[in-house]
Amino acid sequence: MSPRLYGPFQLTQQAIDAHLQADSPGVYALGSMRNNLFIVSYIGRADADLKADLKDHVPGPYPQFKFTYAVSSRDAFLKECEIYHEYVGLDNRRHPCAPRGTDLRCPRCKRSREEVRA
Repeated sequence: MSPRLYGPFQLTQQAIDAHLQADSPGVYALGSMRNNLFIVSYIGRADADLKADLKDHVPGPYPQFKFTYAVSSRDAFLKECEIYHEYVGLDNRRHPCAPRGTDLRCPRCKRSREEVRA
């Protein structure tokens, strides 16, 4: 089951500051609202600071974001994989890579870091 994402919120510096705490790993979805539905276009992960990583997407082509926190970079990777496999037609089509220095595999398709990079 895919982790619950909070939002959507406008993808602005002010909204990020208002809704997120600093120095926490996490996962985010970028997209837009259409007919009262959040359409996911991009899935990303922050291994250390979700707030800072989201700000790297401002300004950008995506007007809104959703997010969830993670307790570690490992947890963020596992959540990112679950969410990534829930959607088709994402702008980022490359499978998530495990954090550096780990031998984690995707819980859904069992890909390793080396298999994703190849």
